[in-house]
Amino acid sequence: MTEAAAAALPRAPAILDRSGAALSALAVLGMLLGALVIVTDVLLRWLMGSAVVALNEVMSHVFAVAVAATLPAGAVRRVNLRVDLLGRQIGERLSEWLTLCGSLLLALFFGLLAWHIWGQAVKFQAQGRATLLLNWPLAPTSYAVAAALWMAVAVQLWNAARDLRACLRTGGRGPSLSGALVTGLLALSVAGLIGWAIADFDGLAGLAMQKPGLAVAVAFALLWLGVLSQLPLAAVSGLLGLGGTALFIGAASAGKVLATDATEFLTNAQIATLPLFLMMGSFAVAAGISDDIYRLANALLGRVRGGLAYATVAGCAGFGAVSGSSVATAATFGRIALPQMQARHYGPGFSAGVVAAGGTLGALVPPSGAIILFALLTEQSIAVLFVAAMVPALLALLLYFATIWIVVRTDPEAAPDTVAAPDPLGPALKGALPVALLFGTVIGGLYGGVFTATESAAVGAVGAFLMALLRGKLNRRRFLSVMSETTATTALIYGLIFGALIFSFFVNLGQVPELLAQWIAGFDMRPVLVLAALLVFYLVLGAVMDSFAVMVITVPVVTPIVLGLGYDIYFWGVLMLVVVEIGLITPPFGLNLFVLNSLQPDVPISRVMKGVLPFILADIVKIVLLVAFPALALWLPSTM
Repeated sequence: MTEAAAAALPRAPAILDRSGAALSALAVLGMLLGALVIVTDVLLRWLMGSAVVALNEVMSHVFAVAVAATLPAGAVRRVNLRVDLLGRQIGERLSEWLTLCGSLLLALFFGLLAWHIWGQAVKFQAQGRATLLLNWPLAPTSYAVAAALWMAVAVQLWNAARDLRACLRTGGRGPSLSGALVTGLLALSVAGLIGWAIADFDGLAGLAMQKPGLAVAVAFALLWLGVLSQLPLAAVSGLLGLGGTALFIGAASAGKVLATDATEFLTNAQIATLPLFLMMGSFAVAAGISDDIYRLANALLGRVRGGLAYATVAGCAGFGAVSGSSVATAATFGRIALPQMQARHYGPGFSAGVVAAGGTLGALVPPSGAIILFALLTEQSIAVLFVAAMVPALLALLLYFATIWIVVRTDPEAAPDTVAAPDPLGPALKGALPVALLFGTVIGGLYGGVFTATESAAVGAVGAFLMALLRGKLNRRRFLSVMSETTATTALIYGLIFGALIFSFFVNLGQVPELLAQWIAGFDMRPVLVLAALLVFYLVLGAVMDSFAVMVITVPVVTPIVLGLGYDIYFWGVLMLVVVEIGLITPPFGLNLFVLNSLQPDVPISRVMKGVLPFILADIVKIVLLVAFPALALWLPSTM
């Protein structure tokens, strides 16, 4: 590295941060303006019986460009999903080199995607392809998406340069034997396959077509090795999917599939739903609704023993209705509820268990980012999945209430005998009324068929924005924070989706779901036993991986198997989400446990795990009830 380049590196983060902030602002402002247009259309239909012509067509292209614009900003913030399960075994020195590899792999994946989408744009322009209603040319949208991806490539290459500098300077702990074995096996396997492909691509492709199940099994093994090696899941799944698809249909055709799937997904009518609900959650947090929800819950439930625990779980459910994130809910209510429970002499383990378990409601209570991701991956209705999750979410709330009731009566140290004075009900109701109206409008409109999923997301985003604005909570710093949060999460999720699209295509080419279904049928087992085995598998995965990662890796294979057993896809989507979220509080790796431990560093993690065990038992009861009575998830959607 030259002296000039070395001198430029320290200045680069500030430049990249400013560029990322500018891109975040443009992307999120574009989404917010799009949401305002959608809300205007809803009001016009309601008040005047007219609508904006071809609005869905326009918005699909606007949001395609806006979502793509989040990718370079996300690259600046390094929001790639990595699984840190073997962090200590891998060690600091090897971890630095793997971070460098991750940056290069992301640059390669985004570069291939940008190259093929740019080629698609050239083809669209030459053919004069245009939209159906407005006859708008398709090429500009593809050019804009490709340009955003090229910017992401540039950022990732700059990240790689910084990573290389860190690698050359680092002197930390080396890897353990297990960490070296995992990364060494991955490196040797990848090098061997690349060498084989270079020397005899036709022979390797012929073997893959003769034994497609083996090809996909090898890909899954490499995927897991990559995940355990802390490589970014988006890049690993995308490149494995692209390489596997190339073995079946050729490299050129695989690139066309990647570009076509990505652009069709970006221009999908539901593309705006996820970022708008993410924006709704960020604006709602900025408006301070978590305090309002907790105050109301305490006013209603604080008059009984263990009232703060009941209020915390109820508050988590209410906050989940606008945040859609388990970890965010646990972290937010950990800061609000733990000090109050500590001041009133609640048991620290019990207090942490209450918040950790209540946090899982954040992803189950609609609108939920995980539910939207499942809907996008399986091309199902977001609205139906939201409604399907409502009764299971209520069941979870009631079971947690029952758990609290049992614990405070069997463990004298869990909660004090004296009951603290609850918050006054009148002011609490007044403060929480806007939140209730927002949630009621979003979910009620979905259930009643007044809104589509995208329209409800737009109403929620605009409503939360107005709430924060009218409360005087939306200064420049907080508005930039909302932009940054929305951009980071959007970039993370859609990067994962791009990788999942081509990996799913490869898995389906290999006919793995059909082969597995036939293999399972050969055991002559009852479907419920197969489902039980899958649920145990998901419990283990949920304890060590983020729910988004679990879905991206498993949905392409497991969902067809479950459908082949005769189960409804909406039932399966809700049940899988329930089980994966339980993994967040399952020892020894449940993420919510460590979030709560970080908020109470003086409380041993073993005590936090002990405090959450009664809630895990309640969750097992919930799973048994859902499996025994699928109507708990399917009845409410049937009434829509």
